[in-house]
Amino acid sequence: MITTIVGFAISMAFLFLMLSAACSAIQEIAANLLRWRAATLSRGLAGLLLSDGFKEELYGLPLIKGLCSPNFMGRLELPSYIPSPTLALAILQVADDHGMKLDGSASANPQTNKFVQTEKLLASLLRGCTNATEQRKRIEGWFNDSMDRVSGWYKRKSHAWIWVFGIVLCLALNADSISLSKRFWNDQSLRDAVANEATEYVKSTPQGKATGDDKAELDQAIHRMNLLREHLPGVPLGWCFVDTKAARQPNQDSAIQADGLQAKCWPDLVHPTSTPYKVSLSGTDPRLVDLGDWSWWLWKVLGVLATVLAISQGAPFWFDLLQKAVNLRLGGNPPAAPEPKKP
Repeated sequence: MITTIVGFAISMAFLFLMLSAACSAIQEIAANLLRWRAATLSRGLAGLLLSDGFKEELYGLPLIKGLCSPNFMGRLELPSYIPSPTLALAILQVADDHGMKLDGSASANPQTNKFVQTEKLLASLLRGCTNATEQRKRIEGWFNDSMDRVSGWYKRKSHAWIWVFGIVLCLALNADSISLSKRFWNDQSLRDAVANEATEYVKSTPQGKATGDDKAELDQAIHRMNLLREHLPGVPLGWCFVDTKAARQPNQDSAIQADGLQAKCWPDLVHPTSTPYKVSLSGTDPRLVDLGDWSWWLWKVLGVLATVLAISQGAPFWFDLLQKAVNLRLGGNPPAAPEPKKP
């Protein structure tokens, strides 16, 4: 019984891990294509400096332009990351170009200064600084502290989109936790196969960490997308449709053959071919669609929402949980080798 429970837990955790990885990969690809990090940084700087115009002048300086990268059309894209020393120098440069009084004294031409609020902000921030080096270090520290808040904006936005992409992914794959859990619990061969696959995955795969580089993050996202197809063959994900009219007996309109029907399934992770194959209508295959039973739809919606809730916890959460379950299955981690005694 304990073995069954552990194998079941590993199977479900591994399923949620793979779906979480695929969902985060979709989110990462969308973030790179739509330049979410760069847009969030741009809005964050405009808010921090109290002026969109001041921010635009910052982006026009060669210091910042050098961080921009060309897209496939040759146009420069805004940077998704600006080092704090570079930004500090750029802020001081724009302030000097506009003759701002950063020591708190009155501006020479307050009527023509279009960045009055920014000047007041910088004057308050740099009060007590005696030279440019101190000013630069003060701005660097202020920027680093403020970026924690901007990072929080991006994380909240990303998490909201994880829910959106999670719903789409679970609907596309028919990832119904209720039906899949019944299948894992009742099908020992499937449960053992997935548990073995999960064990090998944990042994050979280190947990990925964010790199902060757009290209590296995109490469990791594409790799995580491939994991779903590579590690989940045999798991009954997808939708299967059968022609029940063809299964009715000649003189028994309500009788439907329980087995041997031809079904077309998509996406077919169990048998990745375009050829229809035999399925069972006995209710054990979670891919089958029952259009005539309203309760089937109710449980399907609840099962999909449960999966979305699970994968919204993120791949690191399920990886850690899977590691613990796999270690329990293997009897725990092997004891560490004793250190050699010093002579």
